[in-house]
Amino acid sequence: MIEFEKRWIGTPVRRVEDRRLITADTEFVDDLDIAGVCYAAFLRSPYAHAKIRRVNLEKARSLSGVIDVIDGQVAATLSEPLPPYAISKFKKEEYCMAKGKVRYEGEIVAAVLADDPAVAEDALELIDVDYEPLEAVVDMEDAMKPGAPLVYDSFGTNVVAHNHAEWGDVEGAFKEADVVIKERIKLQRFSSTPLEPIAVIAKFDKVKGELTLWSNVQMTGHVMMVSSDVLRLPSNKIRLIVKDIGGGFGIKTRPWRQLFVTSILAMRNPGISVKYVEDRREHMLASGMTAGGIFDIEVAAKKDGKILGFKLHDLNNDGASLTYAGTYSSMHATLINGAYTIKNILWDSKTILTNTCYTMPNRGVGKPGIVYVVERMIEFLSQKLNIDPAEIRFRNFIQPDQFPYKTPSGRVYDSGNYPEMLRRALELSEYKKMREFQKRARSEGRLIGIGLATYVHGASATMREIEGINVKIDPRGNIVVRPGSPDMGTSHSTAFCQLLSDILGVAPSDISVDHFDSMNNPWTPYSGTHANKFSGPDVEVTIQAGLKLRAKIIAIASVMLQKSESEINLKDGMAYWTKDPSLRVSLREIAAYAYQNPSLLQKGIEPGLEVTVVGNTPRATQAFVKEGEQEMGEMHQLVTGKGSPTGYMTYPSSAHIVELEVDRETGFIKILKYFIVDDHGVVFNPMIVRGQAIGNAMHGISVALMEDFVYDSNGQLLASTFSDYFKATTMETPPIIDDSICTPSPRSTLGNKGAGEGDSLGPLASIVNGVEDALRQISGKIVRIDSLPLTPEKVLEAIKKAS
Repeated sequence: MIEFEKRWIGTPVRRVEDRRLITADTEFVDDLDIAGVCYAAFLRSPYAHAKIRRVNLEKARSLSGVIDVIDGQVAATLSEPLPPYAISKFKKEEYCMAKGKVRYEGEIVAAVLADDPAVAEDALELIDVDYEPLEAVVDMEDAMKPGAPLVYDSFGTNVVAHNHAEWGDVEGAFKEADVVIKERIKLQRFSSTPLEPIAVIAKFDKVKGELTLWSNVQMTGHVMMVSSDVLRLPSNKIRLIVKDIGGGFGIKTRPWRQLFVTSILAMRNPGISVKYVEDRREHMLASGMTAGGIFDIEVAAKKDGKILGFKLHDLNNDGASLTYAGTYSSMHATLINGAYTIKNILWDSKTILTNTCYTMPNRGVGKPGIVYVVERMIEFLSQKLNIDPAEIRFRNFIQPDQFPYKTPSGRVYDSGNYPEMLRRALELSEYKKMREFQKRARSEGRLIGIGLATYVHGASATMREIEGINVKIDPRGNIVVRPGSPDMGTSHSTAFCQLLSDILGVAPSDISVDHFDSMNNPWTPYSGTHANKFSGPDVEVTIQAGLKLRAKIIAIASVMLQKSESEINLKDGMAYWTKDPSLRVSLREIAAYAYQNPSLLQKGIEPGLEVTVVGNTPRATQAFVKEGEQEMGEMHQLVTGKGSPTGYMTYPSSAHIVELEVDRETGFIKILKYFIVDDHGVVFNPMIVRGQAIGNAMHGISVALMEDFVYDSNGQLLASTFSDYFKATTMETPPIIDDSICTPSPRSTLGNKGAGEGDSLGPLASIVNGVEDALRQISGKIVRIDSLPLTPEKVLEAIKKAS
């Protein structure tokens, strides 16, 4: 265990980021004042599927103010194909611009660089593209039929991954069952649509052969590596600068097309700062979205509600690219048993390409889908057996004494107490009183529903995810942190300050955090803000760096005070002798001494106060070896044939309960109260975590009630603005009451787990469970709603069936 006084960790320290963000004393990419800026604009395909016969750029080139115009053929000669991140046996050459064929509406066909943004837009109108329209395939099941249009002709199929796994004795479990339930449910495609769209400024120095990129990317290290490969530049000739980011949610992890088209224009025009900022329609049309899903569920159980077996056949619509295809599907398998002791499981999954926008990570990747599936399955069983939804969960939970718990698919849950978590949620919501109110309301003709969801999810991949950080105390005693990951509104700067303030014995306000700059900040291939990673390697390397710096401060103070290092402590910016605290020296004095006294070398102490740490999560790595966890290794091998020592570091969990009312006349759903109890382990800052809980929950509520990327049969997106793609706002935010329990993780130094995604996962299931519960008040009849979002039209149809 690490030894230092915890004065700040665990307290609601106010965010250090808020003042600059609220007062606009900051810079996003579009705010940067960079000399010599010119403007890029992209011509995007109006077709979802078409051959490109010819692209005539001459009229656009001749327009006054136009500097350069390129098409996909040019881009392909100046860059390498996009990296095949996909989990699929198929490989292909997909470039940052369409070459020979467009496969989804909005794919980039040509790009213009001009000295004025209006001129760039005008030039797009002058580009003449001769398309040969092809039949588009939009529906997943249609895409699987013989003779269906092929997204990639060379594949010979639109099914790019088919995975199958069985754990335990599935058939035996179904034979032993008293009841078997079969249902089909669907999940729509959606996106978190961050407030700030994707933005890039690129400038190429021909003399030095260096490319500078200013962008709002999340995965700094991955962007550095892939940019080097695709743009054919050594990584030390690329400088990436990331300022404040206006939200990411996964969408900004790999914006390859925007980055590389802008970079190609810059490299063709050295000395010019090429700026591209997508508009909202571009972002919604062609910057990535979640995979859509069709889930065929079978559950086998005894009469008392104990689940014996579970079968899941899922189809996943991953759009028109292999860039991220298959990832959503694999996530379903890894969390397929949820928080329950289900031993016998069959999983069969297909990843399918269609002529729609490609998938990208989005707040939990496939976790919302599998939580939705498992929690709906529990609800189906509750309804069929007429067992209270809370009680049926209690009968199937993994118990506290079973941790560490190895799941059928090979994951090892680190810690948890799911029964206590749900009990706390029932107390918080006054569940019994809600049921009594529901009965009284029914007698008045009101439709009150109560919905539950309890689940576990992975947070922060470990072993392979290595992060870097630099912490420096300058000769004046000022402390600056240079992390490898950017802050995208997730309060990381505050967390860095809190962690280091306790270790170094200073106040959080004494520490500043620099934005990411690859010239100054250490980075690795995995550096970035994604997948709850901050709670894992980022926190761990921060602690390691802080402890190394603390040890050096104490060593220098012992020289200055002529006392043993074991008798010196740090507090309030001072190093003092524990036997007589009046004998002390300030951090400023220690810093000055560290940089101005080479004599320290004679005592084995290097001058200066600066530490760089590149590492991961040692406690988690040791736990993986000890517990034999190979969950992602087995799954990755199942899908690709290649093993990978990867797995989640921790497993946070949540219990959600919603009380809602359905309007009989309009089908409108009003959420009366929403209750959350989380187990994030040890929490650094309860105020920040509460903000994450509320924001996450609203993302999930919005998906359950409103969000849906709808395509017509020709692959045209019908929801490409906020006038037709609806998002929940503060007006739709219900009272959200939250609480927590704490089962510290043995895999993290401080016992923490991740808190960046979890509460966005529960509302999809809890709300539809609640709506079905409300409909049951009409006549006692079970009415199934098999898809989201819960539009008034869909709810009114269900009310008719219930009546």
